[in-house]
Amino acid sequence: RCIEKLFFVETSSSTAGKATIRWLTQKGPGGEGSFATQNNIDDIEAMSMTADEFVGEGINNAELSQSVEDLDEVLLLLERASWCFEQADSTDLAAKARMQHSSVLFRRELEASRDQNVVQNHAVIEMRAAQMMESLSREGLFFEVLNCFDAVRPYLSAYASEQLGRGFISDIVLAESEDR
Repeated sequence: RCIEKLFFVETSSSTAGKATIRWLTQKGPGGEGSFATQNNIDDIEAMSMTADEFVGEGINNAELSQSVEDLDEVLLLLERASWCFEQADSTDLAAKARMQHSSVLFRRELEASRDQNVVQNHAVIEMRAAQMMESLSREGLFFEVLNCFDAVRPYLSAYASEQLGRGFISDIVLAESEDR
């Protein structure tokens, strides 16, 4: 935190105040940062951190969720990340966290049915997994795509597993290794 902060507080709403806030908080050309962040003064908990701090905390929770094995703990971390992103009005990051949360719920459901020896319709699971992996790919959540593929592999036909592994998944693994 910095001691060189300037706070603008409006006792009643005005057109000039709204215009000033809009100008100070808008992104610059090319997506550059804004001059200021806006806090919700009605929410005391939200006032404890700035929007940038909420985004940072959300990213920390999302990153931590990738290193945890227990799916219940992963879900909790992703819920926290989503909440932090929502507090910062970062809808794109909140959407990513919710998408990853949905995938982890799907993996947990598969794990529970496998543990209880519940017979599942493999075609339905295959369809849900395809939709999930497509959505995850669109959001750029390739690490979670790999996790989802590993969880659904026992339910896939040999042909589907081989085709996915050879094409789609190998491209993701190759891209991940190049990024490192």
